[in-house]
Amino acid sequence: MWNNITSCSLWRVSSSFMASRIQTLTPLFLRNYKDFCKNRQTIWTLRNSLCQVMKKTVATLKYNMIPHCFLSHKARYRQYTKTFPVLDGSIPSVCEHVFEENLRNSEACIQRYSELLCKVSKGGGEKATLRHTQRNKKLLVRERLRMLLDDETFLELSPFAGFDLPYGDVPAAGCLTGIGKICGVWCVFMANDATVKGGAIYPISVKKQLRAQQIAVQNRLLSVYLVDSGGAFLPLQAELFPDQSHGGRVFYNEAIMSAMKIPQVAVVCGSCTAGGAYVPTMADETVIVDKIGSMFLAGPPLVKAATGEDISPEDLGGASMHSKHLVGIVANNGELTHDASLKGSHFVQLCSQRSIPILFLQNTAPHASEPTSFSQAEDHTNRLKAQASMMAAVACAAVPKITLVTGGCYRNESYAMCGRSFDPNFLFLWPNARVALVDSRHISTFPQARDDDCTGDDSELKHLKEKLEEESSAFHSSARLWDDGIILPQNSRKVIAQCLTIMKQQKYQIASLQHYPVIRL
Repeated sequence: MWNNITSCSLWRVSSSFMASRIQTLTPLFLRNYKDFCKNRQTIWTLRNSLCQVMKKTVATLKYNMIPHCFLSHKARYRQYTKTFPVLDGSIPSVCEHVFEENLRNSEACIQRYSELLCKVSKGGGEKATLRHTQRNKKLLVRERLRMLLDDETFLELSPFAGFDLPYGDVPAAGCLTGIGKICGVWCVFMANDATVKGGAIYPISVKKQLRAQQIAVQNRLLSVYLVDSGGAFLPLQAELFPDQSHGGRVFYNEAIMSAMKIPQVAVVCGSCTAGGAYVPTMADETVIVDKIGSMFLAGPPLVKAATGEDISPEDLGGASMHSKHLVGIVANNGELTHDASLKGSHFVQLCSQRSIPILFLQNTAPHASEPTSFSQAEDHTNRLKAQASMMAAVACAAVPKITLVTGGCYRNESYAMCGRSFDPNFLFLWPNARVALVDSRHISTFPQARDDDCTGDDSELKHLKEKLEEESSAFHSSARLWDDGIILPQNSRKVIAQCLTIMKQQKYQIASLQHYPVIRL
């Protein structure tokens, strides 16, 4: 490379030199042209003298034309010292007070930075840390990251977020975000700090997570969520929930990133409640720490307040529960309309194709309103056809089926919800369940079949109501083995789990002629 550069440079120099020399000697050549032509010895002498001059000139220029990058350190130093003086580092006495003031300000800023960084690294404080590590037996968020990431420093983003806000200090916004390597792959991480209000999500927490997701999208980086969150901080729900860039945007971004094929992995390191549970649910892959991680929309205290059921976090949404009880659930509350029946029919067929057991939670309506117009009569007809389609799908679904009657088991709609006639593997009732063709409370609204000359009195109607009331009770049904028993609501999960475990050992419907019958309507 040097030879090429030098040759080109020397050519330009020699060319200019030759031009000047030739311009000087041209008159001599012209005046003595004939003599030069006759005297070759003179021409050779002139040629040799020109060559010697050129060699001396090239030798001088050769060093000056060497590229700067090829000079030695000492040579460059000598070249610079001839032009620029070397600073000895001393400060002029006139500027000493400015330097000292800048030094004091710098030291104060460094001290302030170190103090805040130390405070942030402690999370929610000493008491919260002890409760987190000793009582809950969990690792601190920075320890989790140290174990997860490669053995090198990572880039932490916005460590001072949440400092001195109107609603108080939220150390690191209650979550750590940054970029690090996992097995040599750059990843964006978002890790909740459960020592800060149990990992509660503040408005600043949402903003910090959204920024981390934006970085992941712009740089197409794999995202890792270390989730340990109690959900939104309810006193600030107005700043967390309703607007475009509030909490829901985190879940929206997860869906968009998944569609962009940006991998997302969540690790459930503790209790994830309400909004905190959606992050691992929407990730591509989710890992739950056994006996410690859990996911549910409402924790055990809320379940106890709402239903009276005592249940542990592990049974409600622990790793074992989420990794096992896959099951399709069909639940109704009232009449099975045309759209509801079609929806149920399609869902049952989907479960049958994927060999997923189905749990029916049945509460059918006691009576249907009579049509009063042609349009209503037409609607009833369409609903009848849709219910027939659902009955056929339920009857021919080659998967285990469990039916739990939570309220009413009335009329033909109960068959579409896998009533006793449709051969569920197990059928249970709650104590308040009612099993009958009609509800005794609505008996007066139905026309009675009697002779024209026969009139019913109030005593007959009262007797019929009493009879229906007695025969429709759950205990009357269970006494005649129309079901497999009455269970309490708080024991439902346990009983259904046992049934699913029992049914798992069986092999169902090895071969069949066709999956579904011909439905002509």
